[in-house]
Amino acid sequence: MVGFVLTVWLDGFLTRLPSLAGAPARGERVGVIHVHTNASCGSGTLSQVIAAAKEADLSFLAITDHNLTLSDAEVAAADPPEFAVIDGEEVSTASGHYLALGVSDSRWIRGPGYDARALLASSRAHGAVNFIAHPYGLRDRWSDWGAQDYDGIEIFNDDAIWRKNKIIDIAIAALIYPVNSRLALLRLARTPNENFAKWDELLAERPVAGICGSDAHANLLFDRFSIAHFPSYLSVFSLARQHVLVPDVAGQDPDKAGADEILEAIKSGNSFCAVDALAPAEGFTQTVSSATASAGPGNTIPWREGEVLHVKVPSVANSAVIRVLRDGREIARQETQSLDLPIPGPGRYRTEAYLRQPGLTGWRRWTLWIFANPIYVTR
Repeated sequence: MVGFVLTVWLDGFLTRLPSLAGAPARGERVGVIHVHTNASCGSGTLSQVIAAAKEADLSFLAITDHNLTLSDAEVAAADPPEFAVIDGEEVSTASGHYLALGVSDSRWIRGPGYDARALLASSRAHGAVNFIAHPYGLRDRWSDWGAQDYDGIEIFNDDAIWRKNKIIDIAIAALIYPVNSRLALLRLARTPNENFAKWDELLAERPVAGICGSDAHANLLFDRFSIAHFPSYLSVFSLARQHVLVPDVAGQDPDKAGADEILEAIKSGNSFCAVDALAPAEGFTQTVSSATASAGPGNTIPWREGEVLHVKVPSVANSAVIRVLRDGREIARQETQSLDLPIPGPGRYRTEAYLRQPGLTGWRRWTLWIFANPIYVTR
């Protein structure tokens, strides 16, 4: 037992993860969605949360406290020009939870009742972008897939994924955390296959944006009492992050886009999610191009003979496995850093990329690194 503990600690000391400072493309904003403050069940004030986000090299946050929004004055006071804060709310319903992003206390007041469809319709009517939260979590699973007034779903939710690990994996992560918190949380990362399958099913009906949510609390609760500020905001913000590709519009600098512009890009699916703790994913590209047009994640392009899907991941020490899906079915899998695949016809094309876990207790396990929103190739 002592030998096992010492081995895990040594692995935590010796395994070094790459810096989070990547090289983003023009208009690529990196941030975290689904964050709780001490206004609900989190441990930090809004200012403390923003400070941790900046330390993690983020440029935006989406705050989603339970059943309440921050006041306009709070957001304005803590939203400096170089950092965007998307105000939102995690809404409890009889069918599970959803994120209402872009609402504020002055635009939408959560009324009585827990009917999911009524709440979704109400928040959307008041300007919210709605995302189903942790749809297949161990608790608070989403049950009403007949609802329509949502724009997307959380594919990767840190908290929900951690809870699905085996006891031995949780024990290893707990031992590593004091010496290497980023590595500890990375050890718990898993591929959300059930969420991917549901996403592909929904995409067959209409465009649905996919995001990753941190569900950050920095608060370990026992019977509603806080017993530790764990895991820290900084460690959680260093794991899975949303890379938003803000369109380059004439007369506007996408690198200085505010909360509204970032949220519109998220709603449109102009983004990809990355477990940046494995390696910074800034600069990842997924495009379908022809002689006359090009489209990226969330965009639509008409089918033409000769179109090619281009996928390129940032340079890392070891090759990534790139997986390409058309309408939810794998059509290519290759260990490489770039891939040019002739498009066989119309469909929804999305990409996943995987890297091996570093260090001894990672067991060289292939781990989800990047997943991008689909490109819609239409007839």
